[in-house]
Amino acid sequence: MIKHMVHLIPGGAFEGVEDQVSPFGYGRGEGVDAGHGDPEWICSKEKPQYDTVFQSLNPIDGKVTGAAAKTEMVKSKLPNSVLGKIWKLSDIDKDGFLDEEEFALAMHLIRVKIDGHDLPPELPPHLVPPSKRN
Repeated sequence: MIKHMVHLIPGGAFEGVEDQVSPFGYGRGEGVDAGHGDPEWICSKEKPQYDTVFQSLNPIDGKVTGAAAKTEMVKSKLPNSVLGKIWKLSDIDKDGFLDEEEFALAMHLIRVKIDGHDLPPELPPHLVPPSKRN
């Protein structure tokens, strides 16, 4: 729909912008799309610092509780509704806990939102932690 609207408004800011599947398409590489097509998981870059925070939350059997994760997540000052969405996107196995990779993903999504980008309705495949990919 937007593609057609673009052509109706000559000289608009998005004139000629097409929603193409291309690494150079409009918006590629930003927000949740960052890391799309990269061989390495986008969260790997910041994971060492996220791991330090994760360990400080006293994980049990390699996982932190929702309450423990929340103490860190609220430091972002994002609204609870946004943090709830980030939790749902990050708790891949829906067990009510976050493991090290899920926690790194949550921290990445918080950064995406703080940087002014929208969250996806569903987690894009390139953001799924490597150990959770089937």
